[in-house]
Amino acid sequence: MRIMKNIIITSADLKYGDFIINHWLRSLKDNVNLKNIEVAVVDYGLNSSQKDKLKKENVIIIQGSKNGNIGNLRFIDALKFLQKNAYNQVLSVDGGDIIFQDDISFLFDKDKNYFRVVGHDLENLFLEVFIRKNFSKEIEEKIWQFLKNKPMSEIVGAGVIFAPYNKFIYLCKQIDKLVLNKNSYGPDQIVANYITHQEGIKFLDKKYNFMPSGFKDKFIVEDGIFYMEDGKKIAIFHNSGNLNWRVVKNFGYGNGFNTQINYPLYYGKKFLYSYITPIIKKIILAIN
Repeated sequence: MRIMKNIIITSADLKYGDFIINHWLRSLKDNVNLKNIEVAVVDYGLNSSQKDKLKKENVIIIQGSKNGNIGNLRFIDALKFLQKNAYNQVLSVDGGDIIFQDDISFLFDKDKNYFRVVGHDLENLFLEVFIRKNFSKEIEEKIWQFLKNKPMSEIVGAGVIFAPYNKFIYLCKQIDKLVLNKNSYGPDQIVANYITHQEGIKFLDKKYNFMPSGFKDKFIVEDGIFYMEDGKKIAIFHNSGNLNWRVVKNFGYGNGFNTQINYPLYYGKKFLYSYITPIIKKIILAIN
């Protein structure tokens, strides 16, 4: 009897291809038990050298689409691949701003009928920003009414999603169906929240998608390795944000990386998300 494998899927373009190879993939192979797990990269412009290096590491290359924002297209292109290739569980994960520091393979076998995600805990108004002009008026209103009062601790970040194969297929189909403006950044996050909350969620410890710009929790870095404030090693460190607004400036895996932390930006974001945006949120809810 064939044992159904799991799959980890990320995406990359030419700009982030080297990071995927030298940091994302290297950290994954060094720290995660990949027995019975395949790895795939959706290609949005990798050069031939980058693709050859990935193939030598037994990484599956999925041809990406050309018209749209990668944040949306990665789900749609993953869908095309997954409809032809069955798996047990799927991990959809960002590529250019993530490193792995500890094993996560056991999460494929935990709460297997649910989406497994990390919840945010700082108000960044992502719903209010990304919902507008990306959906039909009817769908926009339906999603808004469903999500507007969800606490930030239950808001899903689409950068790290563990899911059963069939439920992930459904999520991808809904992103393709509901998002009208596929050139826009962010609507995939909205649909991810809309669908996962309906289909069932189990929330993971923050160390499985730790975002320094998004959590109240502080982090420690020693010898280039990230830890929670209580000393627990962070399994997935997600240096999220626009390239010029990332907390860790020389982000990477191995010696010499993660030595430049932009602490003014780090604490500035925490102040913004802790005090300013919650007030704006209350005003928006009062108006709507």
